[in-house]
Parts: sequence; structure tokens; C-alpha cells
Amino acid sequence: MNILSMTSDIEEEIIKIRRTIHQNPELSFQEFETAKLIEHYLDRLSNIKVTRIGKTGIVGVLEGKQPSQKTLALRADIDALPISETTGLPFASKIPGKMHACGHDVHTSVLLGTANILSHLANEFTGTIKFIFQPAEEKLAGAKEMIKGGALSNPKVDHIIGLHCWPEIPVGTIGIRKGTMFAASDMVTLKIKGKAGHAAHPHQVIDPIMISAQVLMSLQTIVSREIAPVDSAVLSFGQIKGGTAPNIIPDEVEISGTVRTIDIATRNSMPERIGRIAENIAKGLRGEAELIYSPGCGPVISDEDLNQKLEVAVSRVLGEDKIVFLKTPSMGSEDFSFYLEEVPGMYFRIGTRNPDDPFIPLHSSNFKVEDKSITTGIPALVAMVLEYFNG
Repeated sequence: MNILSMTSDIEEEIIKIRRTIHQNPELSFQEFETAKLIEHYLDRLSNIKVTRIGKTGIVGVLEGKQPSQKTLALRADIDALPISETTGLPFASKIPGKMHACGHDVHTSVLLGTANILSHLANEFTGTIKFIFQPAEEKLAGAKEMIKGGALSNPKVDHIIGLHCWPEIPVGTIGIRKGTMFAASDMVTLKIKGKAGHAAHPHQVIDPIMISAQVLMSLQTIVSREIAPVDSAVLSFGQIKGGTAPNIIPDEVEISGTVRTIDIATRNSMPERIGRIAENIAKGLRGEAELIYSPGCGPVISDEDLNQKLEVAVSRVLGEDKIVFLKTPSMGSEDFSFYLEEVPGMYFRIGTRNPDDPFIPLHSSNFKVEDKSITTGIPALVAMVLEYFNG
């Protein structure tokens, strides 16, 4: 068994699939054609049982020897973003305003290639593999739908593995990080209430716009003065709504933003901190502040034992020099965390950047992925699966 040789045998086919998906991007919970493509490909692999769940999600089940021993799930996300592509690639998106700018087309292709190879190696491992093709990661909603639909049950999943493109490391490498890979992400809305009136007579009103300005500035002291410098948190506001005319001071202003944290205790403390500052500043300026705090997804924290297995597997199939140990977590978020609330798991990165090209971040209209990232991700994931069952 030579995993690299088996990958080479399907390389052209998988790259073609990736380009087809890239040309035909579909937004969250609209991945109908992508799901058909995945289903058709898995159906060709006669020993994989295919089921549709989670609106537009697909699950494939492959049984090895003694399938009841333990079950490992592998997850790829399949949705695109509402971005107009500007790469100029010959296989660029054909759908105006939609693009695979986060590499989900690559994740899907890597998992399909992995399923292909493992379907030929069913006698090489003891247990069951679930291939989870999840919709709507960009809305942080697809994982919940897949879990609700039974992706982690029948058979019950013991561990789960996720992967993602990463333009910050070179193509041909695999990124590993112990501990937290992604931050928790929560939404915060503040309704600042005052008393409306004419802008020419500010002494007769309670100005919620002025209160909002004071609140916004003061909230940044949470990160700089209440959270330890060795911890990490982000508090960013992207929307302010209030007022109907330049010469009318409104009754209310609404401010909305996002909170990112990597430590669970810090995450749990944020509603109190935000509410305390906003409410007291508003009260001091004769207004009121109402906090609406909406928990999103938690941090993605990798299982230590699985991380070690991945390190061994990648070293064996690609070489130790192809491992990049990531120093810091991303303050971005991932609904993969919802799976981790149910079962242990781990998450790794696939390097996508050509070192000769300028850095282009995820979610950019000009984001590109080198084909070699696919043929790096497939053997790494196959080797990890075999290490999990047989190591």
C-alpha cells in the first residue's frame, strides 16, 4: 500500500471535481448541485452507504473490519460565499456574486479523494468511517443541522476530524496546533435609549448617539484593562443604527458587534463586563442601555492524542519537514465546535500558498489555492485515519 501512489492515481480526477465545484459555487443551505455531485461520486464507490441529512448535507459510511469497534468521522464544509470572484482563473466562478473564497471546494475534494482511497483499503482498518459533507458553515448553522439529522449517531461517532485551507503556510505543508485552533464567536447588541428632540436644543433631550460614542470607546477597555495580556479577546462593532434626519436627536441607537475569545472562562465573563460598562455609562448620562447577548459557537480545541497521531501520520507519509506547528490560534470561528461539544476531535490546516505569490487572505475576491494542496491533504488525511485505527 502506497498512499502517495494511490493519490497520484486519482489526482487528475479530483482536481477536475474541485474545479467543477469552484465554477459552480452555492451559498449556505443552497448547495443542491454540490450535494448531487458528492452523492454521485460516493455512489460510485460501491462499499460506501450514502445518506442525505441536514437539508443539503451528505453522509457516507464506510465499514472496515469489525465495524462496531469504533467510528471516526471526517468532516468537510461545502458552501460558498456571496463574493464576486476576481482571480481570472480559467475555472473561476460562473455565478455572479458567488465564490468559493474560503476553500470549501478544496475541503470537499480532499474528502472525496480520501473516501476513494479508503474505500479500497477497507480491509486495512478495524472500525467504521463517516464522511460528513456539511452545508452552511459560513452561517455557523450547518453543523447543528447535521448533528440534529444524526451525523454523529447510527453508528455513534467516537472522534471527529476537520480540516481547512490556510494561506499563511506554504502549499505542500500541513499545519498542526495543540490546544485552541479557533476562537469562540458570540454576537452582542446594545440598545442605547435616550429622549428624542430637536438638534438645536440638546439640553432638552437625552442624546443616545453621544451615549453610544462613550460606550463604544469605553468597551475597548475590557480587552486592554480587564483581560490578561497573555489571554486573547476581540470586541468589534460593525453596525450602528439610529436617527432619521441630521437635525433630529433620536430616541434610540442600536449597536451590534461580535465577541471573540479563546478561553472559556473569559468567554463566560464577557456578558457581565459589556453590560456593566454600557449600563453604567448610559445611566451616568441619563440614558439606559439594554444588552442582548447571543451565544454563537464555542472555541475549537483539538484533542491532544489525536494531534499526536496526526503528527506521526504526516511525518510518515509526507515527511517531518512538511509539518508546520502553528504558534497562535485564529480569532476566526468555526461551527466545527458544535461537533466537539458532542465528541472529542481535532482540526488541522492544509497549506495553500505559493511562496512566490503575494499573500491573499481567505474571504478575498482574489483568493487562490494551489492544486498541490489537494494532493497534500488527501494522503495526510488517509494516513491519519489509518494511524487512528491501527496506530
